[in-house]
Amino acid sequence: MLNSHRLCRPFSSLIDQQKKDSNLVKFKIPGKLGGRNLNPIPLPHRTILDPRGQDLDYVNVAHSHLVHSDWAKLDKLAPNLTPFRVKHILLKIQKDYVLSLEFFNWVDTQNPNLYTLDTRSIILHILTKSSKFKSAESILKKILDSGSIHLPSKLFESILNSYRLCDSSPRVFDSLFKMYAHMRKLRNALDTFCQMKDYGFSRL
Repeated sequence: MLNSHRLCRPFSSLIDQQKKDSNLVKFKIPGKLGGRNLNPIPLPHRTILDPRGQDLDYVNVAHSHLVHSDWAKLDKLAPNLTPFRVKHILLKIQKDYVLSLEFFNWVDTQNPNLYTLDTRSIILHILTKSSKFKSAESILKKILDSGSIHLPSKLFESILNSYRLCDSSPRVFDSLFKMYAHMRKLRNALDTFCQMKDYGFSRL
């Protein structure tokens, strides 16, 4: 059984000594936490319901307006936007990180209550997969600033569950870990590292 108090002190001191690059916070994990996991937990393969009927029509029309940069027509669709539709539009345009971020920001101007952890996780996958770490970390900071005590575990789970759906890369977890460290949320950073190791994402 690991002693969390014993681990936190060296973890904190090592954070201060770390060398940072633009993509990943690097440091040496003491004791049993170091080393690769040779038997990682299999990644979950979650699916979501396909849009049908009016939802499908909406997603297709909105997608057409987006690819043609017809924001005026898209504005007219805003009152009927739902989290389900936001999610599917993001998935439909995920190969274009610029358009994805523009749409994500547009949703914020229309109704930020449409954001869910799922939609935020999808945009994080899109941005980190394209190495747009500053944009991803800006979104992460807004999420984490909400201050919910249960948010860190729910956020990791949401990112994990949409990982395969977005054909993502481990860089999304690197960014999450780096943001916790930057915000001095050392317990969350350590928990994230342990979860990354459990699923085989740790590079240390």
